[in-house]
Amino acid sequence: MATKKNGKRTAALPMLKESAHDIWLAGLGAFALAGEEGGRLFKSLVKKGEGLEKVNKGRINTRVNKLVGRVEGLRGDARSAVAAVRTPIEAGMTNAMHRLGVPTRKEIATLTKRVEELTRVVAKSRGKTAKRRTRAHATVA
Repeated sequence: MATKKNGKRTAALPMLKESAHDIWLAGLGAFALAGEEGGRLFKSLVKKGEGLEKVNKGRINTRVNKLVGRVEGLRGDARSAVAAVRTPIEAGMTNAMHRLGVPTRKEIATLTKRVEELTRVVAKSRGKTAKRRTRAHATVA
């Protein structure tokens, strides 16, 4: 590349080598500096992140609490609306069923309890009757 005929090329080569070497050294220096400063920079970024997290957590919690309050209010409103609609419908259905002679749940539950009580009484009296019969047969024989 360098020739004796062209003196410019020969003179430029040492300058080019020196520039390349300087660039290499600057890169090594940047790498070393990044290694030294990287830890401090990382710690600084973590501190800033912690501060932002605290601020944002507070904001988020405030908004979540407001939303929870609104949801509870809406649930109450929905329950009230359903109750307001359900009551007249249930009353109308109950009246219609009574007119048709269909018993209500409450009436069926009451009848079921009475039947169960009567079943127990009958079972007890059958047991007493069976005992009297066996005694009567035993005395006759």
